[in-house]
Amino acid sequence: MDARIWVSSGGEAPRSVALEGELTVVGRSPEADVRLEDEAVSWNHLEIERRGEVLMATDLDSRNGTVLNGEPLDRPRRLRNGDTLTVGGHRLEIAVGPVTPIGATVPSSAPSVGLNEEERATATALTAPYRSEGAFAGRPATRAEIAAALHVSERTAQRRLDALAAKLDIPGDAGRDRPRQIAARVIELGLDR
Repeated sequence: MDARIWVSSGGEAPRSVALEGELTVVGRSPEADVRLEDEAVSWNHLEIERRGEVLMATDLDSRNGTVLNGEPLDRPRRLRNGDTLTVGGHRLEIAVGPVTPIGATVPSSAPSVGLNEEERATATALTAPYRSEGAFAGRPATRAEIAAALHVSERTAQRRLDALAAKLDIPGDAGRDRPRQIAARVIELGLDR
């Protein structure tokens, strides 16, 4: 199995790191297999273990936690192609499968959902708590926080969230978990960047 992670932060171009051994440690430590220079990242923050054809991610009791597809990584979880881990201010996208040779023609990796400027601003405000430095990243922004960030009323913020949910095919019957589901989908598709 060919597995790698694409590491990105801020506006930098992603860098690829092959997951070659049985165990890959992500952290600030000079001995980490994937070293991330970020004060929000613990010395030994996360490990990715290869178990045959399966990849498992485990947070190593890090200070600020790890997020997998918008949800806190509170126990070892299986990783699949396209999963996104958030470690401090870094995004780690899992890629499993053959590597495309340089110069080959490939389909676009652009998100399959196009957002206008207003929808992208709403998505960014919703996922801001996951991205803020030093945050535990356990929840999406509240309606009041989104309204404050966008300088709109809470009613307008709710309408924008509803429109974003419809565009992302998040059902209206999700109840109180709906903002988390929207945020997870936004992060999964990279729509807040």
